Amino acid sequence: MRRSNILAILLTLVIIWLVSVTYLVGTPATPNTPSTTQTIIRPDVGLLFLPEGGQPKPIALEYVVDQVPSALIETKGVSSNITIHYIRGNTIDTEGRATKWAFGIRYENQSALLYYDVSGWQWIPWQGEFPGQEIRNGSFIPPKDLIRKNIGILFGSAPLQKDQIQLLELGNGIYTVTLKRQDRQQILLFDATTGALIPSYA
Repeated sequence: MRRSNILAILLTLVIIWLVSVTYLVGTPATPNTPSTTQTIIRPDVGLLFLPEGGQPKPIALEYVVDQVPSALIETKGVSSNITIHYIRGNTIDTEGRATKWAFGIRYENQSALLYYDVSGWQWIPWQGEFPGQEIRNGSFIPPKDLIRKNIGILFGSAPLQKDQIQLLELGNGIYTVTLKRQDRQQILLFDATTGALIPSYA
């Protein structure tokens, strides 16, 4: 893959991140200001809370991604031409699960961001661009398998930490993984089909 193409993908992901980070972090809305989000259905994804502490239980991407069409159908009444082009997970555990997922979707010549967390789904209009390649469940190596295949690259010989993978993004056939390395961040790119490290950015 050409270096210029990878840089273009990274730039697109950064733009999406700048817009979406507020929602993933969960910043409260300003009082008396209408919200731009719309909370919709809570899909049957099995578990929403841990038994103790009120913390959301992490969920696997390959499970929740199948809920995206039904979430959009319930919100917008759209039942066809729904495609996913960008996926982002926050605070990935060692099993590849996240408590918050974002999906960049296209439908009927429109774009939107769909978020899933403990409160259910949120739909947010999106005027920007998403990566061009459609993401289909089964077309990418699951995050769990990506981590297992690259456990030495991701964690080295240090003990595994559940919050060491801060972000995991998927777009145009590339996983972008942001790691916490003591007082700095490291970004690694992997082929989303094979899980192989893209060495130019190691």
